[in-house]
Amino acid sequence: MDKLNENNETLDILDRSELYKANRNNKISDTDAQKFVDKIFENYFLDNDNINFLQMNGFNFFVFNDNELCFCLSAKKYSECCKANLKKEVNENYIPYESSLTNKKTYLSYMEYSNALFEKHYKVLSKLEACNWPECKSSSVENKLYNIDFSKKNFLTTNTINPMDNNYKMGEVFFKPATNKNFKFFGLCKEHNEMIDSIVISKTSSDDELLKLHFKPILYKAFLLKVQLEMLKEEFRNNFNSIKEEGFKSLFIYRLRKVSNQTSSLLNLLNDYKKNVLKNESYEIIRMLLPSSETIKVYDLIYPQICPDDFRLVNSVNNVFVQENAATLIVVNDKSNSYISFVYDTKNKALNEFFKQYLKIIKNKAKSEAAFVSNCSLLFADNVLFNEDFFKKITDEDKALFSALNKFRYENPNMGQEYLKMKFFAGFNKGNNFF
Repeated sequence: MDKLNENNETLDILDRSELYKANRNNKISDTDAQKFVDKIFENYFLDNDNINFLQMNGFNFFVFNDNELCFCLSAKKYSECCKANLKKEVNENYIPYESSLTNKKTYLSYMEYSNALFEKHYKVLSKLEACNWPECKSSSVENKLYNIDFSKKNFLTTNTINPMDNNYKMGEVFFKPATNKNFKFFGLCKEHNEMIDSIVISKTSSDDELLKLHFKPILYKAFLLKVQLEMLKEEFRNNFNSIKEEGFKSLFIYRLRKVSNQTSSLLNLLNDYKKNVLKNESYEIIRMLLPSSETIKVYDLIYPQICPDDFRLVNSVNNVFVQENAATLIVVNDKSNSYISFVYDTKNKALNEFFKQYLKIIKNKAKSEAAFVSNCSLLFADNVLFNEDFFKKITDEDKALFSALNKFRYENPNMGQEYLKMKFFAGFNKGNNFF
């Protein structure tokens, strides 16, 4: 594929994701029902009654409709796209992901299959990925989210190379040594990758420099989500008719909707960010200066959940029909200071209110900024790095707690789980302080 076609493909998938988003929100004709749906869509967590009402009004969580746009973002109807390509042959050896979670042996078997899919589509998309820097015509090269040689510096992470490798159980410790195989992606050409990596954050860093640095977490997540969506598309087409249990079929479709929503939401953010990275018109940069700490490093997206004052929804844990709203967070250190920066789109009303309300709360409160950043890093970011020496010193109970708070995005939380997580974050001024 030549470079012009690659760039057209990039724009095309962004257009398709926007079309997919618009199509999902055009299902209801009855005015009263639409008002109730709008209210339900403000909920952080959908209970069974909420989901049942939405399904009666055209929002099907667990089945695909023939006439809806396909989850793979092809801009074709489902009946003309992935449904038309479903294999009829039954593979008796296929183990669905949801089924594999019940047994370690079957999970390892599923991951062998999934890892092969990941490697295949990572390789395919790496060859197609053009540099995302505005107006650049070059091919992308393999980039690293963190400009760190992990063979020389010891950090722990919950990051897995294949995003499908996420079988987490309460009470276990998920933080493992980071290696140079972690955090790889394609998104920038050699020139623009080196340009961003050469930026060193300090007190005098410009807004322009910070905007460039915050570009990388978006590119990293967007590339891996595209790989994951292609993996799931192939798995669905080849094996959906091999799944015998209707419950596992429903959960597979729900998972496809979730990844599709994550991908389309992030591609829309990427498209908008690219318009602002050279001439910023709508992105707010929040800076914080804290005592130097080698405890954590963060280059990541964060997905806040609710606002602290009015409980406005920012991101739902289980509504796959609501666009996801992401900000970016960077935490880096030198011998004197820790430099923290958040970047978010001020046109996004939910994120705007989240930061406005929290900044008002923490203003002039001792250590509140440090606890706020600590808990944003632990609860809302997937790719936080912990210094290995720090992690060795904390108790096994704290290691397990940090693991649970970092990875569990309770899609079906019970009251105890919900209380644990929201209490921990709502009480950030008395909570953890990694600085």
